[in-house]
Amino acid sequence: MANTNASEKKILGSFTLAMIAVVAIVDLRSSALMATYGLSAVFFYLLTALLFFIPYAFVCAELSTNVHEAGGMYAWIRKAFGGNLGFISIWLEWINNIIAFPASLSFVAVTLTFLLNPSLAKQKPLILIMTLCALWGITLFTLRGVKASSRMNLWGGLLGTILPGIVIAVLGGVWLLMKKPAQVVFTWSNLLPEWQHLNPGFYATMILGLGGMQIIAFHTPNAINPRHDYPRAILLAILIVLFVCVCSTLGIMTVIPHNELNLISGFIESFSRFFTEFNMQWATPLIIFLVVFGMLSTFNAWFLGPARGLAVAAHNDFIPKFFGRVNRHDVPANILVLQAVVCSFFSMIFLYMPDISAGFWVLLNLSSQSALLVYILIFASAIKLHHHAAHRASSGYKIPGGKLGLWLVSGTGILTCTVALMLSVVPPPLVHTGSLWRYEGILLISNVIFFGVPIVIILFKPSLKK
Repeated sequence: MANTNASEKKILGSFTLAMIAVVAIVDLRSSALMATYGLSAVFFYLLTALLFFIPYAFVCAELSTNVHEAGGMYAWIRKAFGGNLGFISIWLEWINNIIAFPASLSFVAVTLTFLLNPSLAKQKPLILIMTLCALWGITLFTLRGVKASSRMNLWGGLLGTILPGIVIAVLGGVWLLMKKPAQVVFTWSNLLPEWQHLNPGFYATMILGLGGMQIIAFHTPNAINPRHDYPRAILLAILIVLFVCVCSTLGIMTVIPHNELNLISGFIESFSRFFTEFNMQWATPLIIFLVVFGMLSTFNAWFLGPARGLAVAAHNDFIPKFFGRVNRHDVPANILVLQAVVCSFFSMIFLYMPDISAGFWVLLNLSSQSALLVYILIFASAIKLHHHAAHRASSGYKIPGGKLGLWLVSGTGILTCTVALMLSVVPPPLVHTGSLWRYEGILLISNVIFFGVPIVIILFKPSLKK
């Protein structure tokens, strides 16, 4: 019976793992942000892929196939630098996702308003209510377990992420072939950015938009053959993510002027304009449904992954074991409920900021800052563990080039994330966030709380395992 139960948990193959990564990484709302930079957005996608996305994928492939412990990136950092830093990292990963959830769900809420009345997207109380309903609805669904979640991730990736990205790219191509007026000039010179008009803080969110490959490592207990499936899944995810991100961004900038783009609703507005011009208004509700389904799949993937890592930290005595308990579907139910409660609190920021886009940006920037710190720790863990004899003797995937290749890949990632972290404090010029003091104050106070909680836990629990 034990063997049967164990085999039933091994349900995730390389394609399903790739879809989990795709829905966790691809953020269609960020396509509107990237489209504000015109054709140079392609340059930034390629630059970020070279300096962060591909190096990070290499590192995740090596760590996930050579560290054979549950907990994903928590296990990687814990094994490299000890339990205290491992706990701080999984805490930051968990908090990072809690901050990002309201931003993601606000996109869902604003998107749904297009089915009723687009003007409702500016009603902050309505967006808050819709955000909370979606939050608790997906929480209840996630409690059903990994099998239900993986199916949602698979179909959400195919129908709600990849398909809309392809459709908007095709619509943009048809638009150009019909010689309709494009809002961007497709020339080689426009690929290079106008550096004087570039907002320094946006690059942190750019990395956040291509981060998240570590998500599949949280599902090691359910992977059929991690050593073989993880590298394949990561390679497939890289190709799909870059294709969807670039194509969707090109489609948006074709039909909407960059100075008219709304950071939350820009993606759906571009579809609406395409469909209106092509007399296909009937397709708008369908694409909205698919995009919402894809976003909820993204939310589901991130809602469960870090929670499983924090549950492992509970079993290691960093937080009460109460939070490590699982329900009959083998998911940490208590942590999931706690996530929903804390996330509901952060959703209130939309009532405080001048408009929906401002609240969206603040949450996105807070999320990017904590994520960048975790990415730096993961790159550093790859360097540290590579020098362990047991790691070198493991038969898992190794970054090509030996120590030189590892240092080149990880060093590039660390430097990129460090620069992005320093630039992330700059507010965006296209979003009205109120006074500079209020914007910086929110970032400062929030980060003090985020870092203070795990440090206080460690200081007041000297008996924690190292």
